[in-house]
Amino acid sequence: MKIKYLLLAGTLFVVFSCKKDNNGQLSLTIKTVSSDVVGPGESLQVTFDFSEKGHVIDSIFMRKFRINQDQIATIRDSLGYSVPSYPQSATGQLQLTLDYDFDLTSAINPPPTDSIHFENDTLILKFVAKDQANNLSDTVATGKIIILR
Repeated sequence: MKIKYLLLAGTLFVVFSCKKDNNGQLSLTIKTVSSDVVGPGESLQVTFDFSEKGHVIDSIFMRKFRINQDQIATIRDSLGYSVPSYPQSATGQLQLTLDYDFDLTSAINPPPTDSIHFENDTLILKFVAKDQANNLSDTVATGKIIILR
């Protein structure tokens, strides 16, 4: 199981590190992000505009970058999400709802700031879409998002 996640993380690292030339085939942009601060038990909605030519989007991948000054061990930095089936369209919107506990928290053991509080995770989220023909969109990124701990 750990090897599976390691392979996924390595693949996503390559995907997010490389500049992709999508030749106008698949385009993804962030339209809205519901908040730049997310508290315990809350979720974050990211709405995307997309355009595609010839193939529908089947998945979106997210990579979390924890940009806190203290670099510590993180969990689930690379995640993939299936996109529900939809009729082929030249343009459209997708919304991704990210769960506080599973999708957004980053530090495994955040450093304490006092006896009852822990350091928040400050993240930049990067996304890439993949269509059924394995074409990739360019990578799009949010601004800073603070995950309260």
